[in-house]
Amino acid sequence: MHAPLLLSTLLASSTLAFPGMMGNAAAGKRKAYTPSGPVLPRAATSSSYPAWHPPTSTDVRSPCPGLNTLANHDICPRNGKGYTIPLLTKCMAEGFNIGADFALFVGSAGIASNPNPLELSFDLDMLKSHDHVIEHDASLSRADASTGDNYDFNSTIWDTVKAYYGDDGVASLTEAAKAKFMRVTTEDARDKSFSYGPVQFIFSYGETALYLAAMGDANTGDAPTEYVRSLFEEERLPYEQGWTPPAEVITLGVLGDLAVKLNLANGEEIPEGLIVGTHSLQAALLGLDPVSGQVVNSAAHVVGGLTGALSQLGSS
Repeated sequence: MHAPLLLSTLLASSTLAFPGMMGNAAAGKRKAYTPSGPVLPRAATSSSYPAWHPPTSTDVRSPCPGLNTLANHDICPRNGKGYTIPLLTKCMAEGFNIGADFALFVGSAGIASNPNPLELSFDLDMLKSHDHVIEHDASLSRADASTGDNYDFNSTIWDTVKAYYGDDGVASLTEAAKAKFMRVTTEDARDKSFSYGPVQFIFSYGETALYLAAMGDANTGDAPTEYVRSLFEEERLPYEQGWTPPAEVITLGVLGDLAVKLNLANGEEIPEGLIVGTHSLQAALLGLDPVSGQVVNSAAHVVGGLTGALSQLGSS
């Protein structure tokens, strides 16, 4: 059976009620992948990480600086190809101490960007598909899709974000929150094709929460500016500057809590009916409108059933 036809068949069998989506027929018998044992982050020293190298002409990269960084260090495959959920779970834990729950949902979303998602893998460059779960307008370091390049690092855009950081060497939660909101208002004013609904709202907070947690302290939301710049500008782990992986595992719950703090710090109006937090982040990664629960990305929703992520909706 061809992939699109099979996806349509699986989607037709699913229950679209919200929040009672855990009874989804495509997912109900599928157990989520969990690692057989704890995967610990590497000690942040030059000898513990593979050497950093920029991508070659045959390597592929994504609009996500975090995944690109892991590939540049060969923690995730350096060529950027053939990423599976078990592989992603291992390398995200080793690189950033990211939990298996987040890796499962992100991996499912990545697989959904594959033109043939039944391969249950993806290449990093597939993640640039506009509004296909992960990529969205008002990125912190990439231009909107309407410009024709939502893929490459954009120093002009990044400079506007970086300008919000103070002179004390720390990117604070409040500064990062205001910079994130600035990107939304800027693109809303100039991009006639600007796309920013509940899904993009959640993703934009999720990405800011993730870089603050990975480069700094998930509890305070503060991160050394030097570390943040290394991540975005060079896509390199800043262990030579003193960075170490966070001691606390970065779970979906951690990111959901930090997203709430970020929104409170910048005062951005929340879409009517949306509850910011872990559940809405899970729903968006599964191709669901986090307000209505309706499927807005059928591939992501069905893949979530195939990987077991859908059965985890509502857990934290």
